[in-house]
Amino acid sequence: MHRDPRNPAHWPFSANHRLFPLPPPLPRLHPARFASFSAAPRRQMANDAALRASLVWLAAAMVVVGLWTHSFKKAMATYGAGVLGIAGVLLPDWDYFDRDFSKWTTPISPEERAAIASRGSGLARFRMYPLRLAVYTCVYGYGLYKWWVFVSS
Repeated sequence: MHRDPRNPAHWPFSANHRLFPLPPPLPRLHPARFASFSAAPRRQMANDAALRASLVWLAAAMVVVGLWTHSFKKAMATYGAGVLGIAGVLLPDWDYFDRDFSKWTTPISPEERAAIASRGSGLARFRMYPLRLAVYTCVYGYGLYKWWVFVSS
């Protein structure tokens, strides 16, 4: 049997060929399907970008500490301290903790979350709480001090 290369039925990757059938076409996604997205996914993407950037800076710090001290153990201590520090800042649900202390025992309602999202994003809605600032300063200051003592010894 002679195969004519100009005939699509004889092409090796055609839908008519038994060995290499083409996959079925993908369904088309309608833009209205994504109309329900609000600022929350964008805030989540910003959080993901901050996490990625923090991990890149942590990797750079690990390389510098490892080359400076010639110690794998100190580079791993830098990694552990950095991951704990990053997790303490970026992972908590700050919308939940930005409420009054008396409301921390109840779940956040969708109305409260919508009100928090409407205040803006990023630094525009970040509020300084003296208790949070004092706790973070003490915990991170002590952790940084202990890390520095270990790495510089």
